[in-house]
Amino acid sequence: MENLKLDGFLNILFGSTQETIKEKIKDRDGIIDTENSNEEHLLYNNVKFAGYNTELIIFLFYENQFAKASIYIKPSLESRVIETYRSICNDLNNKYYTTDKDFETYDYPYEQNDGHTETAITIGKAEFSCFWNFNAGDKEDNYISVIINEFLEIQITYENGYLNNLLVNKNKEKDSQDY
Repeated sequence: MENLKLDGFLNILFGSTQETIKEKIKDRDGIIDTENSNEEHLLYNNVKFAGYNTELIIFLFYENQFAKASIYIKPSLESRVIETYRSICNDLNNKYYTTDKDFETYDYPYEQNDGHTETAITIGKAEFSCFWNFNAGDKEDNYISVIINEFLEIQITYENGYLNNLLVNKNKEKDSQDY
């Protein structure tokens, strides 16, 4: 497990430029959302991921260096969201390692197997999440995370810890200028 590395996503290395990503995703028949993409992020539709149709893939950048990607998958039926989530987590466990960071939590009045799990997720009363971390040497660890968001989409995120922290700090600094 200590020798496992996470260097990127879809054979695109973290730190790659926007131009590199545009070329690679074009080869996968991805359609860029030019209206909502800019120097900080690229948004794509029509990209298959692990056999799933995606709603959206977002690539985030720090100074034109690929820092993070999030994939959004919406199962055709709401009743399949948990099954699909578990299948994706199992696939990641099989590819990398079995994570011990796998969480399913409920807030009152909801509880596991009560027949209202999807409703609980949409109102923030239930959370499903799992994480894998990868040692990046002398820099912050890299991560993969999978959650079910409030729109009943499965969100899978691949993150370069170092570049993402730089991006977060840059955005905090920019936002704090409003004060």
